[in-house]
Amino acid sequence: MIIHHINIRDAAILGLIALIGFILFLGAPPLFDWDEINFAEAAREMIVSGNYLQVQINYEPFYEKPPLFFWLQVLSMKIFGVNEFAARFPNAIIGVFTVLALYFNGLYFRDRFFGYILSGFYLGTMLPVIYFKTGIIDPTFNFFIFLGLMQILRFDFLHQRDREKARKDSGPWGAGFWIGVATLTKGPVALLVTGFIYLIYKIIFDRSRFPWLAIFTFLIAWVIVVAGWYGIETVVHGPSFIHSFITYQLELFNQNVAGHEQPFYYHFFVFLLGCFPMSAFVFRGMFLRTGIEQERMVRRFMIVWFWVVLILFSIVRTKIVHYSSLLYFPGAFLAADFFYELKKGNQTVKWDSYVLLALGIIVWGILPTSINYAQTHLPEIIDLIKDPFTKANLTAEIEWSGFEWMIGAFFLAGILVNLFLLIRKKWNMYLYLQVALTIFFVNAQFKVTVPKVAQYTQGAPLEFFSGLAGKDVYILISGYKSYLPYFYAKVLPPENENSNDYQWLAQGEIDKDVYLVVKEHKINDTFKKRFRNFEELYRSAGFVFFVRKSNAILRANNSIKQKAFAGGS
Repeated sequence: MIIHHINIRDAAILGLIALIGFILFLGAPPLFDWDEINFAEAAREMIVSGNYLQVQINYEPFYEKPPLFFWLQVLSMKIFGVNEFAARFPNAIIGVFTVLALYFNGLYFRDRFFGYILSGFYLGTMLPVIYFKTGIIDPTFNFFIFLGLMQILRFDFLHQRDREKARKDSGPWGAGFWIGVATLTKGPVALLVTGFIYLIYKIIFDRSRFPWLAIFTFLIAWVIVVAGWYGIETVVHGPSFIHSFITYQLELFNQNVAGHEQPFYYHFFVFLLGCFPMSAFVFRGMFLRTGIEQERMVRRFMIVWFWVVLILFSIVRTKIVHYSSLLYFPGAFLAADFFYELKKGNQTVKWDSYVLLALGIIVWGILPTSINYAQTHLPEIIDLIKDPFTKANLTAEIEWSGFEWMIGAFFLAGILVNLFLLIRKKWNMYLYLQVALTIFFVNAQFKVTVPKVAQYTQGAPLEFFSGLAGKDVYILISGYKSYLPYFYAKVLPPENENSNDYQWLAQGEIDKDVYLVVKEHKINDTFKKRFRNFEELYRSAGFVFFVRKSNAILRANNSIKQKAFAGGS
């Protein structure tokens, strides 16, 4: 592929748009439980402990993830400090690289205009833009998977045309390298997903042409990269950590480990509603029959990629929204493919696309516009809610300006104008306006609305734990799981061997004050008996906060009082 100065100019424009869209207001909302705080805390503990090989939470082994993403966060925190911006910054930069990679792959497999459409759909679609402004692992993981799979696709096309030239190509080494990096980012699922996509693609479309030497080369490259951590960790600390890590990864596929079990169709609806407006064009793109052989090959590969990921993560019992985010790449290709044909006049927008666009307008336009109406009618809404904790969350006193609805209203007006542009076949204007609207909407909500929502869900404990930062105390949580205290209270490595002994902290001879947080509806007779030595401090938004004073401190205070009394006598 020959890159001309005009392609560099295109890339510079796209990169600048992406940089502004992903960096703006990056640190405005607090980190969200679980994943964002979980990962940021792992990076913070690496810095505090100096242990950069093993991932830890509360200074105990954390077997869910390999360390590469945390290394990126560590580097970011070394530059920007330990804060929300630094935790999210790696994904923002990866987002810029993702947009550029989409453009150049579109350019390689078709032409400049296709590269523009491809990157434009990614920048103009809700969930991809949102995820690049978070501190979760998946955007970075997906980027490395994308680079690996595109190397595989490029090599496979070369192998079909010129096997002699393919033998000398570095594609298998590159693919193995990137999938290895992805494995160091999130685990063996990278190799599993890649293998499934390639195997099923070859079985369906090209079963007689497996490039066995290239596959072997790919695996060698993958092993070399992966051994960079797995091997060193085993040599330095022994095999126990790696063994526990692999065991946990296997459990994720057949057990509801993370506590997020959802219906089989969960990810399908997440994609339909969350990937507005991309999802409105994806399925039409699957049925195209136009283009030269290379274009049809890319389309077939993306169709397989889409359905393999969707079905695989629908089968997996643990379901979280971002687990299916690897769909965004084939989705962007298929949507761009159909849009490209619209531009050429070979296709028209059908009724199903308009239906999906209408659903997206309701979810991303009408519902956000009603946010102030909902806020002013909280008492009536609370009466309709059965869950006691949610009811209590909504009693938090949050200051609203009354104009937050204008963000949704502006976006709603914009997408209605854009719908008119689509009907009038103003394809370029439609795509440009959609990118502008999406970046505006996400950033405005990130700055104005999301911090207020966070105050309802976790504002009270976040304020409490932040107030304990720098204090030499113990922290307990009862009745629920949270990573908030570790990151926001900046918990230090334990000095007392009993510091993780729940019973000792609740009733033993403690050497430091213990602070306790519990959800209000979890307080019962058993709780009161177990934590009878704790003094209630206050209640807020469904949470109750307690303290247990250290016996050592009490004895010291009593001694001071006795001496003062004796001196006065």
